[in-house]
Amino acid sequence: MSDFDMIYNDINSFGSTGVKKSELKKKYPEDNFENTLNELASQDKICISKKGTYVYCWAKEYYLDHLLLSDIKFKYLYDSIIGIQQKLNNYSDSIFKYVEKIDCELVEVKNSFNRIEDKINNIKVDSSNIDYDNNQISIDTFKEHFDRAIVNRSTSIGWVELSSVKDELCESCDLSSNEFYTLVSELIELYPEKYELSSGGYEGVVLRGIVHGFVRCI
Repeated sequence: MSDFDMIYNDINSFGSTGVKKSELKKKYPEDNFENTLNELASQDKICISKKGTYVYCWAKEYYLDHLLLSDIKFKYLYDSIIGIQQKLNNYSDSIFKYVEKIDCELVEVKNSFNRIEDKINNIKVDSSNIDYDNNQISIDTFKEHFDRAIVNRSTSIGWVELSSVKDELCESCDLSSNEFYTLVSELIELYPEKYELSSGGYEGVVLRGIVHGFVRCI
C-alpha cells in the first residue's frame, strides 16, 4: 500500500476526533509526508485545520461532524441552512404539483377546443350538404335562365322588374323566393360588369338598406 493510501486510512480511522499533524508526522518519512498531505488536501479527501494550539487532520466526511460538535455558532448556522433548504424543497414540491395541475387543465382545455372545432367543422359540412340539397341549380345554369328572362322582358331602356323574373325562374327552376334573390346577389357579385341594379319596387336585392327591384344587362 502506498504512503498516500496509508496516510489517508490512518486519518480516516480517527473519525470526527481527528489526529494531530505532529503525531501523524512521526509515523511517516519526513521527506515525503508534507507532499502527500498536501496532495490529499488538494484532492479534497482531507481537511487540515487548527484545533486549539495544534494542527489537526480529518477525513473530509468527518470534518463536518467535528464542526457541528465543537462550534455552536457553526451548528446554529448549519441547522438554519438545512431548515431553509427543507422549506425550499417543500415549496418546490408544491410549485411542481401546482404547475403539473395547471398543465393537466391546459391539456383538458386544448382537448375541449379540439372537440368544439370538430363540431364546428361538422356543422359546416352539414350546412354545405343542406345548401347543396336544397339548391340543385348551379350559378352558371341560373345565369343562363336569368339572362334569357331579362332579354325576353326588357323594355326599350332595358330595365326589368326583378319580381317578374323571380316568378318565372322560381317556377321553371323550382326555387324559393329567398333562393332566387340569394342567387341574384351572388350573380351580380360575380359579374358586376354585366348587370346594373336600380332602386325601387316592393321587393328585390337589398343594398345598403335600400331595395333594388330593377335590373338590366349592361
